[in-house]
Amino acid sequence: MNAPSVLSVLNELLTRESQSLAPRLFESTVFVSRLSVADHLAAQRIAEANARHGSALAGLITDLGGVPGPRTGNVLTADLHFQELHYVLPRLIANHEALIASYRLAAQRVTGEPTAVKLLAEILSQHEHELADLRGLMDKPKAKAS
Repeated sequence: MNAPSVLSVLNELLTRESQSLAPRLFESTVFVSRLSVADHLAAQRIAEANARHGSALAGLITDLGGVPGPRTGNVLTADLHFQELHYVLPRLIANHEALIASYRLAAQRVTGEPTAVKLLAEILSQHEHELADLRGLMDKPKAKAS
């Protein structure tokens, strides 16, 4: 195992998890109409999963003798305030697609560390299921508000 390389990859993913769009939605003042309650619930589940994934990544970094690197919030999400949640859904999908791509690339870079391979595979699978759920929300016709 090339520990510094594996730790670097894990820290990159930890940063990506912490800068994911879903958790920022709940730091913002996003408008949730009756039309987007399902969107809200899905985004909330994803935000909670991001926190769990970040914790698992930080735990593995520590277990492997590393230190979780410094992270900052995603300042490119400041425009989320006062938007209808359903209109943010395409951005959430694009963000999730990018996160999945990062995990796929990272998985190829940690093949010498079985615990990292296992954790990344678990998180990747969860992100793929979340993406399918998000796409399902986009495909679902919205009822008219009365």
